[in-house]
Amino acid sequence: MSIVTFNIINHGSSEYEEAVKLREGILRKPLGLTFSPEELEAEKNHIQIAGFQGDEIISTAILVPDGKNYKMQRVVVKESHQNLGIGSRMITFCAEYARGQGIRSIYLHAIHTAVNFYVKNGYMAEGNYFDENNLVHLKMRKVL
Repeated sequence: MSIVTFNIINHGSSEYEEAVKLREGILRKPLGLTFSPEELEAEKNHIQIAGFQGDEIISTAILVPDGKNYKMQRVVVKESHQNLGIGSRMITFCAEYARGQGIRSIYLHAIHTAVNFYVKNGYMAEGNYFDENNLVHLKMRKVL
């Protein structure tokens, strides 16, 4: 496998459009959904992160500013590249970027099937499981 690099990408760029397609294919299409124009417009104020293998985007995440915290969301790794440590490296990149911006913690709403992944990466549960978009989630946080 070739080297994977992580970068901030610009909203509306060709890389952003590719990242949206990747996210939509993994997060929305299995549920029969797509991202609405309003959801994508709101992302203008979010930090877009992508993992590249050569010119191909193979992972993506979003950091949403929230005071002294970021909310991490829409974290995906291309199915053919899962279970290779790319997701862990990507969220480490997110944490290092956040630390450099003076952010104190990152929180997220982990789908129940991803909770163990986040625990392995230093995130801790906050509260109980809850329903979000008809899927079971758990709020988790990592102090930076």
